[in-house]
Amino acid sequence: MSAIQLRIIPHQTQFGLAYQHLQIEITNENGIITPADLKGLKLPKGIDFTQGIVIEGKAPIWLYGYLVHECHPAAWVGCYDPRLGAVVVATHTHDVSISQVFKVDLSGE
Repeated sequence: MSAIQLRIIPHQTQFGLAYQHLQIEITNENGIITPADLKGLKLPKGIDFTQGIVIEGKAPIWLYGYLVHECHPAAWVGCYDPRLGAVVVATHTHDVSISQVFKVDLSGE
């Protein structure tokens, strides 16, 4: 079993824009991963790259960098910041812009 588990959850912004929540979970006992854990790590099957993706979870910055790169084909990519919400860091659509922030509700997951 991989030390990094990724789960995709369908969602909508407060304005009704559909996106997918990419949830990161570190599953080993000590909660610590190493760069070698990236080997063989794949995005979950069934991602709809015509929608945006918001990456969320407690993880090192290099894992976020890898996931932003892997999610590049998506309409847009955001990273979740608990103080702000989902911050758009990449986009291929006029529907959202870089630095746009969406309030997201993760309480029901």
